Amino acid sequence: MAKAESEYARLSAVEADEPTTRSRTRRNAQTDTGRIPERLSPQLATPVEQPPAGEWRYEVQFHGYRLMTRIQNGEVRLFNRHHADWTDRLTLHADALAQLNLGDSWLDGELVLLDETGHSDFPALRQAFEIGRSVDMLYFLFDAPFLNGVDLRDKPVEERRAALKNALKSNASKRLRFSEAFSASQHDIFESASALSLDSVVGKRLGSPYASGRNADWVKLRCRLRQCFVIVGFTRPQGTRNGFGALLLAVNGPSGLVYAGRVGTGFSQSQLKQLHEQLCALERETSPLDQLLKGAPARGVHWVEPTQVCEIEFAEWTRDGLVRQAVFLDLPGDRQVSRVTREQPMPIKATPAKPKRRGKADTAKVDGVVITHPDRVVDSVSGVQKAELAQYYLDIAPWILPHLKLRPVSLVRAPEGIGEELFFQKHADRLEIPHIRQLDPALDPGHAALMEIDSIHALVGAAQMGAVELHTWTATHDRIETPDLFVLDLDPDPSLPWNAMLDATRMTLSVLDELGLQGFLKTSGGKGMHVIVPLARSEGWDVTKAFAKAISQFLTRQMPQRITATMGPKNRVGKVFIDYLRNARGASTVAAYSVRARPGLPVSVPIARDELAGLRNAQQWDIHTALERAKGLGADPWEGYNHRQRITAKMWEQLEAEKPGG
Repeated sequence: MAKAESEYARLSAVEADEPTTRSRTRRNAQTDTGRIPERLSPQLATPVEQPPAGEWRYEVQFHGYRLMTRIQNGEVRLFNRHHADWTDRLTLHADALAQLNLGDSWLDGELVLLDETGHSDFPALRQAFEIGRSVDMLYFLFDAPFLNGVDLRDKPVEERRAALKNALKSNASKRLRFSEAFSASQHDIFESASALSLDSVVGKRLGSPYASGRNADWVKLRCRLRQCFVIVGFTRPQGTRNGFGALLLAVNGPSGLVYAGRVGTGFSQSQLKQLHEQLCALERETSPLDQLLKGAPARGVHWVEPTQVCEIEFAEWTRDGLVRQAVFLDLPGDRQVSRVTREQPMPIKATPAKPKRRGKADTAKVDGVVITHPDRVVDSVSGVQKAELAQYYLDIAPWILPHLKLRPVSLVRAPEGIGEELFFQKHADRLEIPHIRQLDPALDPGHAALMEIDSIHALVGAAQMGAVELHTWTATHDRIETPDLFVLDLDPDPSLPWNAMLDATRMTLSVLDELGLQGFLKTSGGKGMHVIVPLARSEGWDVTKAFAKAISQFLTRQMPQRITATMGPKNRVGKVFIDYLRNARGASTVAAYSVRARPGLPVSVPIARDELAGLRNAQQWDIHTALERAKGLGADPWEGYNHRQRITAKMWEQLEAEKPGG
């Protein structure tokens, strides 16, 4: 997650603050004449160390460029924080704002560029500005000091934001978004921000007016992250310190332990002594890390067996995957080393609107499940509404439920439609989904319960809660440690022609044929293809993933100019990435017949091998045509899928690979 300070924040230290008050007489005069001011400086947040008391709503602290919009007599002008006119540099965004058909207004927001995790990436934004590429920039709007000719600055912040959100209802542009707020108590805000992997949030006092400049009604709160790490080594103490200097930390990655930095503060004298004694008994000659640590970080390190776990609080993850400003907290005795991974952000529900009495038009029923907001548009391209999505899952139930049966399921939720924020939900948490089954918490210790969709009502209930995509594990929960299939996800460079995707699929099938394994195909509903190989339950997670990796690497050696086993866009240029990482414990793949949260709502559809030649793209079927195809099938495209296959010693030999632990 990029944590670079935005330029406006960097310059704030040398820029004189704007006046924090404005004459009410002047405001009234502007309102009476129907004119909005030519210039308006933004309200700024005051940095604080602790969450203030009182009633607050918090928003994501975006790392981008502050952007003010003036709309006057139908003309849209965009200004940065220092009132430089950026309209000509952001014509796409100006056009999108013009399409809202607003009256005279001043709107406040932040221009950002999001990375693949959905977090703002300021270095990428700055680079995009340098080359004049604005097509991927998003303008998050969070306030409306003036709206449709009305001066709202004295109105409470929650009223201004509600008016702004209502004004954006007609927005059809992917470049404009409303910045949602979330509610958290004074005691819970750090935990909430940590769940979102935010290094800072902006709090706004309920009932407060809009005042240019910096004041205490808006606060910027820096937050700290915390999670567990595996201890892989320690350094010698310096000066008068006893025990050790710092602990070297790691997390489990795709192929082993990955270095994550070090922690040297937060220890008591007794902890230094006790932990040092424990670690000395665990010393080893070589590093337990998957990749050799080089340079200064590796000098003078005492490596240890990776059997100890510690909990750390830290400021952020750097671009290199290291913790910054780490502080030692504790040694949790109940955390298994194999379960320690880099924790991914989890969404926090936006502040719910005040409840209102619903009329008959506000709800619908699909197979007895109440669907709220049934007319809400899930996808603006297809025009599909929420009730239609629920009806699709009801109709496709006979085909999709066998692929969901007994498997932990994760949901991609789009409560406001796929053009808005998407949430990936792996655990039940506190969100109550109608009819969904919560699994034994012991299956994933330290987390809320995993979920299973085992009925038609649960399918429809997931759609009611905004779920669009359904992803499943490669193992069933009754035998969670022995996967019964593995997946090869063929993910192409977007610039490649479709024929290259077909060739890579054929090559993958050929390798499986040579191994004596039968693979089954389905479109991803995105860009590529999924090859699924059913297995007998004879191997654990590590062996199964290693075998899938061996196939991916074998294909790479055979066709290095066309296939890669290394993830990342720079490694995939002109190639197809054979993704084996979906076979790790806790990873998941979109289920057969699941809708995808993409424009047009394509569906991931199983196909027979002899259909491959006629396949036009990975989104050939959508929510309207996938059901027709399923009903019209004369034969099962996955005939023989229930045949369970074993990974043999000969197969490892054919792939020129070694079985882990063998």
